[in-house]
Order: sequence, then structure tokens, then C-alpha cells
Amino acid sequence: MENEKLDCPNCKKEGRNFEKVAYYRKKTGDYRCGKCKHEFVSGLQKFENAKIKMPKEQAKEEWKKYVELLKTRKEKYLETMKKAHYEMKQGRELIDVYKIMKESGLNEVEEPKLAIARADINEVIFKRRDSGTGSFEMEEGWNRGGWKTDVELPQNTFKIHWKRQIRNGVESQWQIDKEKIKTKVPIIPAELVPDGDLKNYYILWEPSEWQELPETKDPILLKRISQNLFVILGSWDLTELEQSIIRGN
Repeated sequence: MENEKLDCPNCKKEGRNFEKVAYYRKKTGDYRCGKCKHEFVSGLQKFENAKIKMPKEQAKEEWKKYVELLKTRKEKYLETMKKAHYEMKQGRELIDVYKIMKESGLNEVEEPKLAIARADINEVIFKRRDSGTGSFEMEEGWNRGGWKTDVELPQNTFKIHWKRQIRNGVESQWQIDKEKIKTKVPIIPAELVPDGDLKNYYILWEPSEWQELPETKDPILLKRISQNLFVILGSWDLTELEQSIIRGN
């Protein structure tokens, strides 16, 4: 993979027809364009180190242990372990979103390289918070009914002190500049639409940039089993039609 090169999506977007100009960086797990210096991740490659896997039979035996243990115990982490092993005994892989966000980091304009949102909403908000953290908020306003489904990142996820607002030439001590940014959420193709309410599922993807009408790349369908642990259900490439529908949502 170290010698693999890809086309740069930013060069393509701006009409520059360079081919195979982005090279893979093993240390950061992303690609960097040799022409425009744009940095990006591709598909599931970035997530390999964050995946949690286990052979089916081993996961089945571990699942049985937690089923028995939970007959006499009530600790929450035991329930999470049972759920995790249940998914792995079905042959599914898990992913740690906290780890992915930390490893992926920020783009050149200090926005998260990755976004995560509930599958039933049209756009997601990222709210910057002090101590190098932030939260992906599913709704706006003080009376948000869906706050429990937000994804709140731990402190020092990003190695940054967010820029402050400047008013009358004076930098604010507390007010973060562009505290909230938002982007559109991808739609799920027919073959991957899960059973039940979409609010029980999430999508993880790489927005080309945080704006009202971004290009959306490499979405992954997830199911949440804890604050940071998600089950990978599938991934897909968006068609031009799907991109157009997202813009209109």
C-alpha cells in the first residue's frame, strides 16, 4: 500500500485532470496530493487499525460467557461485551469511532476529516469544544430531543486549541470561532437499507469539506452498541444521482 497512488478528488473537483498524483502516507494512514497538497482518506483503508475482529466460533464462546454472567450481574459494560460478541459471532466487524476520529484528525482548515450522523437525518452539526474535542449533534436548538444520540468525542481527540472569535480587533477568551459547522448526510442505497427505524443506525463518511452542499465520499453504515463502539454493516460508493438527492435534502 505504501507505493499505491490515487487520483486526487480535489484536483478533479477543480478541473485539473492529473492522474495518480496522491500518495499513501503510512504514518498518518491517509493520502496527500503531490500537486495541490490536499489530504484525504479512501474507503475503509483508514479504519483498518480501528477495527475489532474475532473468529466466529471464538466470539460465540465468549458471548455465551456473558449471557450466563448477566443472569446474576447488572453492570453496563457486561451488556456491551455481550452485544459486541454477539455481532462478531455473526461475522461482523466492530469499529471504535473515538479511535478513528483521533487518528484521522483535522483537514487543512481545521475541520474533522470524518463525520458521523444518525441515518435518519438530513444534516449533522459538529460543535467545537475546548480541550481539543467536539460533538456531532443530530439536532439544533436548546430543546433537542435527540441529544442522547449525539456522538461526543473525548478530550484531546484533536491536538488543537480552536481559534477564537475576534471582535473589534480583540480576540475573545472564550468564544470559539465558527463554533458550529454542518454538512449534509449521505443517503443509503436500497440494498443496504436496514430493517426498522433508521434513527437506530449511523453513517460514517468523509465530507470533502464542511459546507451546505459538499461532495460526499465513502460512506459506511453502522449500528451503535455503546458510546464509541459501532458495528460495520456495509459500505458503498455514491452515484451521481444519490449525490444530487443529498444536495436537495
